[in-house]
Amino acid sequence: MPQVLLKIQDTLDKWGMVELQGKVDCPPAVTLQGAHIGDLHIDKTGTPQLVIGHHILTGKVVKLEKPFGVMTKTDDKKWVIKSVIEEKYIFKTRPKPIIQKNSSEK
Repeated sequence: MPQVLLKIQDTLDKWGMVELQGKVDCPPAVTLQGAHIGDLHIDKTGTPQLVIGHHILTGKVVKLEKPFGVMTKTDDKKWVIKSVIEEKYIFKTRPKPIIQKNSSEK
């Protein structure tokens, strides 16, 4: 059985997990890896809102039953824990279009 060495850094960043219902479409020649998809905002009540293009999604925050570890492998083949994810943001509803009224309309 192989052994895995873990080193917990002194300071861990706080990360979260985003769960979407459905999928994000993009042209076949474009990859989503490392791409900016949208903006995540948390309002005063703690409700997450995700803005993707001209659409907004409203979700909720859920605490994970078991924490999730984010790890990377170093050059000397040791694993380093970068972060521990304890909550996820779930977006189940359909996106709503963002409609902006013209300033000349009343």
